[in-house]
Amino acid sequence: MTEPQDPMSPASPPEFEPTGGSVTFVGSGPGDLGLLTLAGCRALRYADLVIVDENVDIEAVRSLAPAHAEIRLAGGDDEVTDILGAVARGQKVVRLHAGDYFTDADAAGVLPEVLASAGLRANVVPGINRWSAALSFGGVRATAAFAALDTTVDVPDIDEWPSAGTLIIRGCGETATQVAEQAVRRFGADGSLLYLVGTGSTSQVSEVLTWGEVQTSEVAECFFVVGPGIEDSHRQRYAWFEGKPLFDWRVIAPRTKDDLSALTEELAHYGATTELVATMSIEPPRTEQAMEKAVRGLVDGRYLWLVLTSPHAVSAIWERLTEYGLDSRALSGISLAAVGRGTVDALSRLGLSADLTPVVENTTGALANEFPAYDDLIDPLDRVLVPSADVSVEPLLVGLSRLGWEVEEVTAYRTVRAAPPPAEVRDDIKTGMYDAVVFTSATAVRNMIGIAGKPHAATVVAAIGPATAAACEIHGLRVDVVADAPTFESLAEGLARFADRRRADQIEAGLPVTKPSQRKRRKRRKAVDPAE
Repeated sequence: MTEPQDPMSPASPPEFEPTGGSVTFVGSGPGDLGLLTLAGCRALRYADLVIVDENVDIEAVRSLAPAHAEIRLAGGDDEVTDILGAVARGQKVVRLHAGDYFTDADAAGVLPEVLASAGLRANVVPGINRWSAALSFGGVRATAAFAALDTTVDVPDIDEWPSAGTLIIRGCGETATQVAEQAVRRFGADGSLLYLVGTGSTSQVSEVLTWGEVQTSEVAECFFVVGPGIEDSHRQRYAWFEGKPLFDWRVIAPRTKDDLSALTEELAHYGATTELVATMSIEPPRTEQAMEKAVRGLVDGRYLWLVLTSPHAVSAIWERLTEYGLDSRALSGISLAAVGRGTVDALSRLGLSADLTPVVENTTGALANEFPAYDDLIDPLDRVLVPSADVSVEPLLVGLSRLGWEVEEVTAYRTVRAAPPPAEVRDDIKTGMYDAVVFTSATAVRNMIGIAGKPHAATVVAAIGPATAAACEIHGLRVDVVADAPTFESLAEGLARFADRRRADQIEAGLPVTKPSQRKRRKRRKAVDPAE
């Protein structure tokens, strides 16, 4: 009888014929997929199948993977078979883990077996391991000699603990309690440590405690850091993460037709977690004949300019071109004008560049002011196509007509008010469970109040400009922040400055530093029974 071969042996033969498929094990940052390396992003960009752990943000993965990629949760006895089968079919597979495969004790999973079977068609992209993340997010500078101890499965006897200038201990649930009990024997009840929970997330908490003060009940994962770099006076200089002005703030952003991903990134830079609420829904025009005629005119060379006022206008044109089996070459010879960064980005994703965008202000009115006048000596055509929503872009149409252009507007899509958000979101809005609300247009103000009600008086209100602020005041809202410029960057920066001032005022007044949502709530009076 032939003995079974060690699956990790380099002599193990491949189990399938060579194909164009491959598998890449990608490690990401604990608590934040934004810590993914460039190599990890590149692997996701070309993936056909992505397998992720339960604690990985699937929506964030979806934004990094191509549209055709299948995303599924890891687990099950057939995971190895599924991966190798996909590779054999020529697919590029990414197995994503929130950590690092070779330094996290619980990360190996199917890695050894797949690596041995897939051979040269397998790759590993290192991720940020939990140990370095704990030091960085905790603001601790390790000594030259530091050691890591993982006790999530078993807590070794105190005599077996490593000795180093800086010691990082990972605990989980009951094992964390055992670590604290044993540490008293080694370091004493008065020994200092940094206790870290929720590493890398906006709910992270880090405290310098003594071992006698540690409370670890019902902790999913925590870190204990022992060493000379944890003293409060020294560590305050490096408390970069929890010291962000909007750290752990829960922000709600009503979304109309614009993409707010750039805004959420800006707010995340200051430590906030942003939840988007759709207040507007995009639907096709009631009839398709006008759009079909317009697209045929583009292909036949009827227009000299195509003016796009939103990403949805780009999508509407592109969808109809692809329906006819055409691509961006159909727009050859047509000049493109775009309003808004989202519109420019939508064109860029299709391999197209805008020939004209407003410089002074990203509005349709500003575009009309900067648009070139028609010159019959150099312009072969005088027609401009403006596909837009069923809401008129009158300033643009009037402005272009005055410049001598023959403008044809066509309804490319319709905007309708979205359905109300879930009941728990509406309740959190009205009861002040959000720390701030950011409005990016007057329409967002009207629509959000219409479908979800007014934000609580304790919620900080930030507006992107004077017109949006005026709409807030008309609806009885107190405006705390008005952006200096009508950009997402300025809006997020303005909210962060407000939070900094608020924090400074609380400290100066000798008050505890709290978020807007942290306040004393009045207890509801108990109804008195008349019969009593």
